[in-house]
Amino acid sequence: MNKSLSAAVAATLAMAAGACQQPTAQQLNTANANSQVYIGALSCKVSGSTGYVFGSTKNLSCVYLTKEGVSQAYTGEIRKFGIDLGYTRAGHMVWHVYQLGGLVGQSTSTNPKVLAGNYGGEQASIAAQSSAGGNWLYGGSNNQIVLQATQIQDSRNAGYNLAYGIAEMSLTLGN
Repeated sequence: MNKSLSAAVAATLAMAAGACQQPTAQQLNTANANSQVYIGALSCKVSGSTGYVFGSTKNLSCVYLTKEGVSQAYTGEIRKFGIDLGYTRAGHMVWHVYQLGGLVGQSTSTNPKVLAGNYGGEQASIAAQSSAGGNWLYGGSNNQIVLQATQIQDSRNAGYNLAYGIAEMSLTLGN
């Protein structure tokens, strides 16, 4: 009985890992095409880092893709404060981008430069070869932008890290 239970658990985990592939910016835009507040997806290459007990800093190289298909390059930095132990390798993260103006009756922006600015919020992640985590940040143009990301990296070489706390991010227009 234990062998069949172990096989069932292994099969379930294998299916879950396959189902947890991170969506692309185009897939997010298609899935949220009718949303009144979703305005696009921000796809970022994130540098690796070492956590120094209280925090870490990672560089970002990003491309924002609006729901209308217009793109804009960004560079930036994300800083974590709180528990941050271990190290992570470079990875990739895709952020859902929402504009709060759509919640209060204002039209949402189609301008691809709307993300430039500073953000703050919370983050949590864990890595033990593979990694998983999430971020929720608020700020940007007129403090009306919300960035939400769920990160799943099944690279088998993501690093070993535990992080939980506050995150700050800055985005500037790229080339």
